[in-house]
Amino acid sequence: MTTVYDVPADHLIRKVAEELKTRQEIKPPAWAAFAKTGVHKEMPPEDPDWWFTRAAAVLRRVYVDGPLGVERMRSFYGGNKNRGSRPNAFRKGSGSILRKALQQLEAAGLIIHDKTGRKVSPAGMSFLDNMAKEVLAHPPAPVPKRVKPVAEEPKKAEAGKKGKGQKGAKSDDAKAEKKPAAKKGEGKKAEKAESPKEKS
Repeated sequence: MTTVYDVPADHLIRKVAEELKTRQEIKPPAWAAFAKTGVHKEMPPEDPDWWFTRAAAVLRRVYVDGPLGVERMRSFYGGNKNRGSRPNAFRKGSGSILRKALQQLEAAGLIIHDKTGRKVSPAGMSFLDNMAKEVLAHPPAPVPKRVKPVAEEPKKAEAGKKGKGQKGAKSDDAKAEKKPAAKKGEGKKAEKAESPKEKS
């Protein structure tokens, strides 16, 4: 039987996130478009559907490591905070995001909350195992890597090279046009040599 452990985590999370979009209980809050995922981040997520991805990752994490609570999960989704000239320091992820995601998954019947913490329900376990089976049968296409546009820089470099080449050509032409000037001493000697002949 195929389980969550038999497929790559990133493939499973993407598949589960697509399925969670169809569930009415899983909805991003109004502040999700502006919130950072932790104090260690400088900007909010760029992906507009990041809430579903985080909910899918949380569901998988509860399946693998449950029962657990919000405070322990904050450590999973934390990271290093850039403190300028001081060394980086670890900071935990946002507890509010995790709490809301867990509450929504609980409302959807995929997670159970008891005294020991939150753990995956039988329905949630069946849901994840079915998703893992689908991923194993039809793996998703790889996510294309974002490439920064560098098209302008080579043009500038080429223009600079062309400019240098043209300058070089102009300077060579100018050198060719200029005639070598006679040495000062040679000109005076020639005048002195001519003067006695003129007298005679």
